[in-house]
Amino acid sequence: MSLSSLESLKIKAKLLQKKKNDPNFKLKQSYEIIARTSGYSSWKEMKDSIELGDLLNPPKWSAIWKNWVSTKKEALDQLEKNQFILPFRNNYFICTIDYINALGIKSDDPDLILVGQDWSEPRDKSAYLRIINNIKLSRIKKRK
Repeated sequence: MSLSSLESLKIKAKLLQKKKNDPNFKLKQSYEIIARTSGYSSWKEMKDSIELGDLLNPPKWSAIWKNWVSTKKEALDQLEKNQFILPFRNNYFICTIDYINALGIKSDDPDLILVGQDWSEPRDKSAYLRIINNIKLSRIKKRK
């Protein structure tokens, strides 16, 4: 079984702490260094981004279902009707309603309309959080 991105980063943080060979250098400092060098302001921000990315783009899902872009502007320029921009770490991808359905969200879910096409900046944060929770629940049900 391979390690998740987050587990790998935790191992790197422990190795960094050991490498410092300083009893006053805390593991938390290693986490912060790794986050900042990866372009995040904190370990929590990086951890949350990785977890959300893994939720919205599960491992082993077909790349055919989505169009990867590097910047928000590029995503907005390519976005069409009935498509969605989803965040993935420091990037974005554009997907169709079929992808959203595969995540466990029905096309007629009222929260989908409230959130809008751009999930990196949802119009309604409460609706977005409900959708994310529904995806998590759907993933748990599939594991059983």
